[in-house]
Amino acid sequence: MPDLAPPVLEYLYNLSFKDRSPAFFLLEKDGRLMNWGGNPEAYGFTDLKKGEHMEERILLLEGLFPPDDEQMSLSCVTMESGISADVHIFSGEQGYYWLLLLDATLKEAHLVALQQEANELRLFRDRHLKMMNQYLAKKNSEKVFHLTLQEPGDSKYLSVLFADIRGFTSYSEKISPVRVLKSLDEYMTAIVRPVLDEGGVADKIMGDAVMGVFGILPGVSPSVQSVKAGFRMIKNVRSLNKVRQREKQDTFDIGIGIASGKAVLGIIGSWDRRKTLSVIGRYVNLASELEKQARPNEILIDENTFRAADDFQADFSKATLSLQGTDMPGQVFSYEAAEDDG
Repeated sequence: MPDLAPPVLEYLYNLSFKDRSPAFFLLEKDGRLMNWGGNPEAYGFTDLKKGEHMEERILLLEGLFPPDDEQMSLSCVTMESGISADVHIFSGEQGYYWLLLLDATLKEAHLVALQQEANELRLFRDRHLKMMNQYLAKKNSEKVFHLTLQEPGDSKYLSVLFADIRGFTSYSEKISPVRVLKSLDEYMTAIVRPVLDEGGVADKIMGDAVMGVFGILPGVSPSVQSVKAGFRMIKNVRSLNKVRQREKQDTFDIGIGIASGKAVLGIIGSWDRRKTLSVIGRYVNLASELEKQARPNEILIDENTFRAADDFQADFSKATLSLQGTDMPGQVFSYEAAEDDG
């Protein structure tokens, strides 16, 4: 055993045992009590007598003496007094055994809280998955998968929108999973609904980001649909933030990127896997890059989207960006929501 200075021993005691009401008992091989100390009263032992069999006082000890192992630990055992304790039995000199009790009330409460949180997390995860299935399947599959798309792929003029919740990743690393999923549920509702309401398809939901595709379903210009969806996303998030501020909860903004052009659209998946809609092409990559460079509450759109969404051109101004990972820099246009918008 290392030679520890008294201050170190005192520190270790205060750190690990002081608030756990340690009580110890020195027992013979047959379980008879030889000596005791600490705080046995905390566990209901107020009239201890030398020579008495502790198996009669602590039922879990019945049949354990002499122990088969030199040391044994039992976690969160409910004593006869109703107190929860960690029980440690270990051998000492001359064949004696030590019985150590440490109050485990707080530990047990913490374990119960963790179990409760795990149960809540499971419920929220199930609810979140149901919500995602509703968005990705119920509202979209009835429309999308009735289209006559060729599985190998079909070329189509589309508008692709990427939206990301700014700062949510770092937030999720510091907050409990239950709170993270609650927040994600609220913000995803605010972000995904405009995609669906404007006739788009929520193609992918990737953590705290959404990819929406417009132009798969017949109707209004996909560029117009995507821009209107972007405006509504920011408005929804602003409204949600006001509610969360009143409730003293963390709030987040979103960044949005939109690009329009020819893309490969098709159904992919092997015979033994669920088939999914997939959109591939340079404009998908461009929209993703625009989203990455968008500031909070900003929508960045490419030139194709700007030209087609003529009703909203006055809301956008030219932006100078250095786009990475795309061979189509072109002209980029920016809409940045004012503080009092929404």
